[in-house]
Amino acid sequence: MDFLGDNMYNYIAKFKSRFKHYLQLVKSIERLLYMYEYMQRGQKAALIGLYSERIIIELINTDNQFNNLIKRCLKNLGFNIKGNIKASKNEVKIDIYIEGKGIKIGASIKTTSLTSFHHLDRRWLQKWRETINISDDIYKILKDAIFRKSQNRSERFILSSDEEKVKKFFLEHINEIINEIFTHSENNLKLFIINDRIKYKLYLYKMEDVVDFLIHNIKNKISFSSKGIIKLGDFITMQRKGGDGSHISIPKTDLNHPGNQLQFKFSPIKFFEYLEKTKAIKFCIIQFKIE
Repeated sequence: MDFLGDNMYNYIAKFKSRFKHYLQLVKSIERLLYMYEYMQRGQKAALIGLYSERIIIELINTDNQFNNLIKRCLKNLGFNIKGNIKASKNEVKIDIYIEGKGIKIGASIKTTSLTSFHHLDRRWLQKWRETINISDDIYKILKDAIFRKSQNRSERFILSSDEEKVKKFFLEHINEIINEIFTHSENNLKLFIINDRIKYKLYLYKMEDVVDFLIHNIKNKISFSSKGIIKLGDFITMQRKGGDGSHISIPKTDLNHPGNQLQFKFSPIKFFEYLEKTKAIKFCIIQFKIE
């Protein structure tokens, strides 16, 4: 079994023997573990995220020390926290809610281990056209890029001859795009959390600080990889999603094929390592471990 599977089994054994109030969570994790063994790579990544959310919610609600650390971090980040706090899960884009007296903070959680880039957002080109103003020529460039990659994975995504047009488009719309892929216009989404599963650390940031920092970082550097993948600053890329499994009945020549979605990826490890070094925005770190 891989790293996640081994560690989850260890967690379950410890929970059952030492913490009675974790039993309900343990049963849920056991079901997730059973599902995990039969999942494909993308599905496993989603399950890791769900597992992470449930652990964090449980720790906030049952571990006083962890609860106090979260409160202290939120105060240091500028949130007006009074009294006790509790955590819950509700809306799709908002991974968890942290609630206190008179305040409700939505948080987005990215869980990472050794992978360089993680899924951030994926949707069809037409959906993006409904969200932001994509001109006909940029729409055609992106559509042709999607179809080109769908027919031959070795083909270049954005052609060299189209790079300047695409770069200009992203520079003009980067505020809208970054806000959209990080918040989906959710007004309560105020907190960004990275869970480093290797070092057992949580990195907490105000979402508005993250968005503002990334916009500034991207405006200074938009480039393209050797395969034509769009590199938005130091931490985000955009490409055709890919994944052309034979179980999909929609032809790859159809824009509605799941593999033809545009996918934004994010490097959380590179992100928090850079901010630890530069202190470019305010953040808080919580060291924790389940024993």
